[in-house]
Amino acid sequence: MPSPSSSASSTSLNPSLSPPNMSQCAICGDKATGRHYGCVNSCDGCKGFFRRSIRKEHIYKCRFKNDCNVDKTHRNACRACRLRKCFVAGMRIEAIQNERDSIGKRRKLDPELNEGANFLKDLTNAESLCIQLRESVIKSTDQISYDKGKIKYEGNTKMATLNDVGSSIHQQLLLTVEWAKSLGPFRELELDDQAALLKANATSLIVLAVAIRSMALDDGICLANDTYLPIENAALVGDINAVVVRIVRELVRPARELGVELSEYIALKAVLFFNPYNAVSVSPECVRKLQESRLISLKALKQSVREGADNECRMGELLLLLPAVQAVAQQLAEDVQLCRLFQLTSVDSLMEALILQEYKEDSVDKRILVERLTSMNPG
Repeated sequence: MPSPSSSASSTSLNPSLSPPNMSQCAICGDKATGRHYGCVNSCDGCKGFFRRSIRKEHIYKCRFKNDCNVDKTHRNACRACRLRKCFVAGMRIEAIQNERDSIGKRRKLDPELNEGANFLKDLTNAESLCIQLRESVIKSTDQISYDKGKIKYEGNTKMATLNDVGSSIHQQLLLTVEWAKSLGPFRELELDDQAALLKANATSLIVLAVAIRSMALDDGICLANDTYLPIENAALVGDINAVVVRIVRELVRPARELGVELSEYIALKAVLFFNPYNAVSVSPECVRKLQESRLISLKALKQSVREGADNECRMGELLLLLPAVQAVAQQLAEDVQLCRLFQLTSVDSLMEALILQEYKEDSVDKRILVERLTSMNPG
């Protein structure tokens, strides 16, 4: 756990320095909401960042010289320097422990919070399964890794080709199906309803996954097969340039600004997936179950985000990512259709079933989905 530097903290004792602006966050300069964790004037963003870092025992490493600029715009760029600045400003670890004790007592009395916490645990297990499948069945994740609640990108020099784009979509679809199959509320649905729900949301889940995986990048995206597609190269690999630009501008940058945590992403996936209004041709009983599952997913999302006065605001900011996810997903499906039409890349049967064809009760894509849902082989 990083500790504050005694030499750095001495600057606050220098009488020649002007007193700090009490309306500004001592860490990033954003508007302060009060004194937190040691009477430090800070914003809710830095307050929540410090809390999560201490509770989850994150160990951050600066990729540069431990002197990164930490301001409102760049505060999510280097978490190591941000945490160091929290310590320098005077935030205390013991203040987190005291708050955790009081919150823990309240949670034991709140069954709604427990319900959300239990489902969040199930979602975390489902995500862990996907990570294992990606490592053992689909490919190794040496360069893209999920570590103790944070998502890291450590650099990748392999540029994506159009075949890489198609391959990564296929891999992500496989993971999506296995992820869904591991969730209890999904398994309770009839097989036809399972297929319809996957058909309605698979592309959106792919887009969200790519955006979160690419949070550390400024000018491109990282695909499921660990290839890198910068905006400047996107026009060279088929008609997907606009999609890449939109993912970066409408999703990657806002997600990075929010500092989306892995636990929040896991819950947000469930909120996106269990949407009773996206799926067509599902039974009335399925709609009722999806409504219940989405409500529990929202409770899990509430459980995953920072506690306190900013909880509802944080949830709102995360949920506002979803309309952009769905809009970009629609454009991605159209671009895949064009790639197939002009034979720019191969489109396999799973991509046909989950992305391209309109869902019908008696169709080839339905049979393909049912076979995949009943298969024991994730590959």
